[in-house]
Amino acid sequence: MDATDRPDLASLAALGPFFALAVGGPEPGAAPVGGVDAGTGLAPAAGLIGSPAAVDRWLDWGARRLGTDDRPVVASLLYQGWAARFTSIYAGAVALAGAAPALGLDGLAYRYPEEGGPVDLAVAEVAWLPPAAAWRHLVDANLAPVAQALRGRVRVGRRLLWGNVASALAGSLAALDRAGHGPLDRLVAAPWARPDELAGLGRWSPDPATGALRFRRTTCCLYERLPGAGRCGDCSLDAP
Repeated sequence: MDATDRPDLASLAALGPFFALAVGGPEPGAAPVGGVDAGTGLAPAAGLIGSPAAVDRWLDWGARRLGTDDRPVVASLLYQGWAARFTSIYAGAVALAGAAPALGLDGLAYRYPEEGGPVDLAVAEVAWLPPAAAWRHLVDANLAPVAQALRGRVRVGRRLLWGNVASALAGSLAALDRAGHGPLDRLVAAPWARPDELAGLGRWSPDPATGALRFRRTTCCLYERLPGAGRCGDCSLDAP
């Protein structure tokens, strides 16, 4: 791929914090989430799921941040937030320039900001891929292994977790439309926005009140089980 075809990471970040991707490696001595120095430096993303104990640390950290001991809820929402970052980078890059970076765990560094918000992400070096190859790499080298690691420690459904990915991608497309990179109906119809892994996990349809496209998922992310929480806008439990 010629350099002129590559998306501009600064333009991508300008779409919002979920689309941002930096270039850089882990910081020396940076602890993984759940460690003493979590939040102070970029740590290797592969370390999040490097062992059952590492996954447990991530879940324990998530439980503290979310204020619940309900492990399936913690696993689901950690995965939802993780997926939202990568679907946004993928969708934003493809929408801007027709290519996306390779987003596997190897060479990827992360940091959860102490003040909250989306996880910071950086890659050691950017390798641009066509949309289909970028999605395949994201699934095989990131989203699927993370889901498998979480399910190895928590009883949470595979379909639920992939429903979270479908919801995350839908949110990314809606954000692109709001940022002026739509229209939404064109984005939703694009082949790169309809990967096979997400078939049957949600659908877009006109809102009866406004006529605007709205995504409705077919699984529940369990967010409403958090203390004081309600239902998400795309919740399957509110479907007619």
